[in-house]
Amino acid sequence: MLKQICAAAATCFVALPALAQTCTFTAECYEAETCQDTSFALTAELDDAKLITDFGDLTVVGVKRVAPLTTVFATGEGAEYLLSRNGDTARFTAHSNDGPTAITYLGTCEGEF
Repeated sequence: MLKQICAAAATCFVALPALAQTCTFTAECYEAETCQDTSFALTAELDDAKLITDFGDLTVVGVKRVAPLTTVFATGEGAEYLLSRNGDTARFTAHSNDGPTAITYLGTCEGEF
């Protein structure tokens, strides 16, 4: 009996896979200028509190979930970032500390947090 209890307890502590999602953006909008085609992607790894991008990792400082919208707040050198997801639709904005200026990316995300 004790052996069965120990085995059951051990399975309760098995690590679950990290939840991540990949977002792909196809439009880039700089300030009030006309949006342009782009190819930009990021991976959101909330278990590790980071957004992984081609230009470096960003530190996640907060997550707000109000169904169906999930918003991720992140920081990095020289800017603050906001990732919003509603279903598969996503928006990622970079708010530069030099300016202020903002760049908005429009796209989609796959996977779950």
